[in-house]
Amino acid sequence: MHLDQRYLAYLKHNDRTGIDKIYKNYAKKVVAMISYNSGSEDDGYDIFQEALVDIYYMAKDKDFQLTTSFENFLLMVCKRKWLNVLKKSQQMQVTKSTEDLFHIEDESAKQIAESVQQVERENMVMHLLDTLGERCQEIIRRCMKEKHQEQIAESLGITYAYLRKKKSECMASLIAKVKAHPYFNGKEDF
Repeated sequence: MHLDQRYLAYLKHNDRTGIDKIYKNYAKKVVAMISYNSGSEDDGYDIFQEALVDIYYMAKDKDFQLTTSFENFLLMVCKRKWLNVLKKSQQMQVTKSTEDLFHIEDESAKQIAESVQQVERENMVMHLLDTLGERCQEIIRRCMKEKHQEQIAESLGITYAYLRKKKSECMASLIAKVKAHPYFNGKEDF
């Protein structure tokens, strides 16, 4: 575990003083990087804030452990998010090559990139879930959080058999949306 793990704890526990340190130490670096690579100052702050939210969820949900400096990890997350923005807007030209932008201290870069990519995939799936009907959203969300489907069915006022059937239909709809979405359909990795 890296000494900078404390930054993850600041985010995880919503420590205002610690989060202020993160902003003070790293926000301008991210803004400068984004500005240098076809973005605006506002884009930089947006990417910075989105990255902190993603890192918060990694720390909270996965008990993520840093194996590199927080700065390198944060910059990698921001870089990936910005490259996704550029790709979506089809402005793939960046001022410098990505190799010149960052230097990662150790071999954990691949693990970090995989974690970031996993969070991005999960965020996109949850976004697609929000496009389903309310009943499907409720069933899928409750089944993700609660173990006992019999209790879910009872609380929804439906039979267990109907819950299983409806959940299967809803999941099929969600899977179809995922397979059809450009993010998952032939998405290139950076």
